[in-house]
Amino acid sequence: MPQFHPVPGAIMGCDFMGKVVSSGSKVDNAPPGTRLCGPIYGSNPGNPNSGAFAEYLVQDVRLCLRVPDVWSDIEGAALGGIGWATVGLAMEDSLQLTGMPSKPAPLRADGNRIPVLVYGGATATGTMACQILKSSGYDPVVTASPASSALAKKFGAVTTVPYSSPDCADKISKSTKGPLRHAIDCITSPESLRCCFSALGRAGARYASLDYPDEEWRTRKAVKVAFPLTYVVMGQEVKLEGPFHRDADPAMFELGTRWCQEVQGLLNQGRLRCHPPREVPGKWQGIIQGLDMLKAGQIRGQKLVVRVANT
Repeated sequence: MPQFHPVPGAIMGCDFMGKVVSSGSKVDNAPPGTRLCGPIYGSNPGNPNSGAFAEYLVQDVRLCLRVPDVWSDIEGAALGGIGWATVGLAMEDSLQLTGMPSKPAPLRADGNRIPVLVYGGATATGTMACQILKSSGYDPVVTASPASSALAKKFGAVTTVPYSSPDCADKISKSTKGPLRHAIDCITSPESLRCCFSALGRAGARYASLDYPDEEWRTRKAVKVAFPLTYVVMGQEVKLEGPFHRDADPAMFELGTRWCQEVQGLLNQGRLRCHPPREVPGKWQGIIQGLDMLKAGQIRGQKLVVRVANT
């Protein structure tokens, strides 16, 4: 996002983990020393001082998770918040799915779970989607490379299909044992849209793309397309242009706090894991190195973490 919507001088970074050093008078559940992780709107034109690449930051505790005692700081940072918040927003708002971990979706009339396609199921957001969907009563059907198939299944995928297969969409359709009506696209490319649109059923199909899908990529008008922009769960206006702009919406903040509680419940029960973390040393220089590694396509099956302050 910062690459296409640069905000000179703004702090970047959208996932954080750290210890509370101070809190407001109304906060009674996060005393100093509490380890919290969560999402934050980095590279924010409305608040340039907001971002995770910093030694200190301010965030609403209602959007923060208490990191389990058995987790390391690195694991807490890898969990962060953008991943689970994105999945919650996509499920509830974009795909109109009603199942949640605390109240899983009912089975279909044939006794099977409702399938949900996760295109890019071995990405960091993809593995989070697999876990939350599975805990919410759905069957995650994912695309992944043969090398990443085992990783996706480890995080809850019931079926994996190679995205490079020429009949990828047909294989997905056959694996669902019924109509497929929901898809989360963690990649957003002409190829990913083509596959998702081909695999989705004829009636009532919904598609959530984690980046803006160009109009010319959309091959079926009958598919309801949504672009969930996770910054909205902060409750602030997203001051970006065009399809990236969002008005402040208290309902989206409520959605974010609701899903934070759901995810905290999964953590407390030991039912959620972070994407495999990889620490990049070097503090501030490590951030630059990590971004370069991501741009070069050197990272697969890992979530990069940089420690910028001792906790």
